[in-house]
Amino acid sequence: MSSQEKITEFGKKIKEVVSLHTFPLGIKFCKDAQEAEKIMAEIKARRPLTTFNVRMPVCQVINISRTHRWTLGMTLEDMWCIGGALMMGLLDEYPEYLAELVKPHSKDVEAGKAIFETLEKRYLPLKSTYAVLVGPLEIIKFEPDVSVIYGTPTQIARIAKAFTWWGIIPEMKFAGLAACSFISNAYLTGKPQINIACGGEIMLGRTEENEIGIAFPTESVDKLLSGLDGTKFIFPYPPAKFSLYEPKIPEGYRITYKDYMEWKAQKRKGT
Repeated sequence: MSSQEKITEFGKKIKEVVSLHTFPLGIKFCKDAQEAEKIMAEIKARRPLTTFNVRMPVCQVINISRTHRWTLGMTLEDMWCIGGALMMGLLDEYPEYLAELVKPHSKDVEAGKAIFETLEKRYLPLKSTYAVLVGPLEIIKFEPDVSVIYGTPTQIARIAKAFTWWGIIPEMKFAGLAACSFISNAYLTGKPQINIACGGEIMLGRTEENEIGIAFPTESVDKLLSGLDGTKFIFPYPPAKFSLYEPKIPEGYRITYKDYMEWKAQKRKGT
């Protein structure tokens, strides 16, 4: 089985095993312009600007792809959010004014500095990416660098548990903005990253309130699958609901078998 076939099979299997409502995605950071344009043409990738005549943030493209089962491509000109473009390595120079964007998110300069310093470590080098390709793993036609999966907290915990089987501990840092940086950070660190959507992702990208995400290097899919198998006893999905107990109710509410038997005993005594 080729690596491409393996990724396609993984996309189908992970969706089935964890009962995901949307499609697992693959993300590729294309460095060379000619190669990127060739790939996007061959796979007929939809483009925010040329296909839909709008620019979009990364989070919106992610959610469109995983919901509609579409493959999309983004260059800088397709990007609505420059913060996301920075995280993906699409900018050729750093705009200093971005540092000012933390002001509405923080109570003072020190708080803003803490947020900024966290995000500063999560973006890809300038000019390192010409285009970002996004597509469902089960139909993907390119080799992805990172895989992204969204689901309920329990579904993502099940996937994260599969990584811990190998001693790989998923990381999570919530900065309150630029949540798409969990994708770039998974690429930079080589470690699984869990994402809680920021306000922008919820309002602009339309991530649902009951969803969280996980991103990880696609090369680790074999470990993820074996980890899912290794942990299915201790953490099955759907989760086991152990209910071998007798319910407790307010005293005086006579609904139980015991109440019934006491009533019968008293009735016999009365007769």
